[in-house]
Amino acid sequence: MKRIIAIAALLGSLGVLMKVGTKRADVSVRDAEPDEPTAPTPEPAEAARLADEARIRSRYPEHRELVDRVLDRYGRNSLAIEGTDGLRGLRLLDRLDLEALYLYEHASEDFHRLAELVSDEAAADLMLNWREYFGLKRSDSIDRKVLITAISRLNTRQRRAAASYPAALPLILSDPTGLTDLIDRWEADPDRLGEALAVLMCIDLTEGSTDLASSVRTIDAFGNLALDAFRLQGLEGFATVHRFGPVLLALRDAIPLDQALILLRVNEAFVADQLRGRSPEAIAGDLRHVAAANLVPEVGGSPSGLRLVVEHGRVAEEALRRVGPDAATVIYENYPSARDREEAVAAVAEHGPAALAMLAKYADHDGFREILHRYGPDVIPPVASADASPEFLAELRAKQDRSTLENVALAMTAMSGASGQATIELIREDGLDRARSLGSAETAYYEFLPLYDLLHLGSVVTKGYTPTRGEYAWAVIDAGFVIADALSLAALQPQAALASEAARSELKAAARGAIRGIGREASEETAALAGRSAARQAAGGATDAATRAARWWVVRSAGGLFETLRHYPEALARIGLREATDMARPYAAQAGLRLSRWGPMRFLQDGALVVRRIPPEKGLKYLAVEATQAGVGLAAIHKMEEHLSSRRPSPVSSSPAG
Repeated sequence: MKRIIAIAALLGSLGVLMKVGTKRADVSVRDAEPDEPTAPTPEPAEAARLADEARIRSRYPEHRELVDRVLDRYGRNSLAIEGTDGLRGLRLLDRLDLEALYLYEHASEDFHRLAELVSDEAAADLMLNWREYFGLKRSDSIDRKVLITAISRLNTRQRRAAASYPAALPLILSDPTGLTDLIDRWEADPDRLGEALAVLMCIDLTEGSTDLASSVRTIDAFGNLALDAFRLQGLEGFATVHRFGPVLLALRDAIPLDQALILLRVNEAFVADQLRGRSPEAIAGDLRHVAAANLVPEVGGSPSGLRLVVEHGRVAEEALRRVGPDAATVIYENYPSARDREEAVAAVAEHGPAALAMLAKYADHDGFREILHRYGPDVIPPVASADASPEFLAELRAKQDRSTLENVALAMTAMSGASGQATIELIREDGLDRARSLGSAETAYYEFLPLYDLLHLGSVVTKGYTPTRGEYAWAVIDAGFVIADALSLAALQPQAALASEAARSELKAAARGAIRGIGREASEETAALAGRSAARQAAGGATDAATRAARWWVVRSAGGLFETLRHYPEALARIGLREATDMARPYAAQAGLRLSRWGPMRFLQDGALVVRRIPPEKGLKYLAVEATQAGVGLAAIHKMEEHLSSRRPSPVSSSPAG
């Protein structure tokens, strides 16, 4: 029994020793090894997020890069968006960035509609390119809904075209089929495509797509002809093709394109009237005849030049050769009846500048018209040799340093007391032979200048000196606007007719002081005489009419309307987009095209007013570059504002384009 108790005690002692040894070994091991960090137990919410992210990554293994990007950048927001819109929501978030979050939180319906679109890769690219614009439209729910609806209606081909040329999206939304076909047709020639889109971006969209569709048809119909005209003469060149394309096609290569454009542009009223009853081929034949007669500058220098040739034939051609385009202007401005015009044309053809001066001066004189009817062109020499204006004589008397020739002229005029009016009355009462016999011994003491009352002078010389011809010419190119004023004063635009007449009446005294000189010496002083008269008038306060008249004089001094328009490309290269469009607006309106007004754009963004405007130094070439680049610039945003303004259900003031 004692033996059994001893064995049990021994076994119990051994068990105690083993347990104590194990504990010490554990302590020694912990003491011997450094402490290692232990992973914290994750919070339940964080654990759930990690599990959701892992689940999303496993759900879209083929889009792992996209999923990782949005999960890392947007965290819980991306989880929420994936939960409602799936992968499409993540794609939209990747494209629109913070704008997508704004839409998701404040305009969920718009977000869901956009998310449905981004499954199309082209539509997703569109979102990326127009992301800034969606940011500008945060507070404008109406325009945003209109834009989303319009994009959703594009088919896959149209979206691809817009994704390749994002600046063209407003044009594509306005005319989806026409613009997509145009891009497909010209895509192989980026330069030409850029020019075509530049033209179309100048077409106003605020009242709908009618003008845009019409312009697209012009490019489709006339192709390189329309784009060459735009390159040569800007928007006016394109408008000329838009209006008279069949005539230009019928001309073929008979006249260089730049000259043909000027001929049609200057004579547009007559050509438009002729097209009502004649074919384009017949009008092209008239223009070919003008070129064969070497009268392109003369016919292209007056709005009535082509009409004069068509209606009066060879006699008119001779009149134009002798005095230039002023023959047509004087005759059609002052002689409305066919009989009067026929006699006037014959007089200018036979007697040149003297006849032009008398026809202009005595256009309203009943006696002059009577003797012209009775005796024809033969009345011009006696009336012209006796005529002298009171203004001219006053200038001669006021001069302190008159030349010998001027003194002789003054003395002869003072002694004889002759005048054009007196000679007209003499011819009426005693006949032409009597006037000839009395005037046969008289000396012709001055030269008539071909511009006479047509010299609409104004405030061009306000500082008392006369610029040189070269300075005038460069002023034309540098200013650019003078070309538009020249066209207005030439009555190419109906609304400019009154301004032209105001300039003519207001400056008549100054003009008559410059109409003639005495021999070569006085001829050289004519511009100085006109300049002094203009300076005196400017000192009393220049008017708009005087300013227009001054610019008209610049055009005349630079070689006339035709020569000025030949420098039009140089002027276009020096002026901004807004000025180039404003210059072309009246002529384009006659062709049935409304042009954009490139004013500043105003947006409300986060309660603050944001103003965007195209830099003033950007010209037409800026549009061609922007139209084909891979992003969206200010011109494209401007066009989008125009497009949306035509689609708004009611006027809004949150983001007007000014």
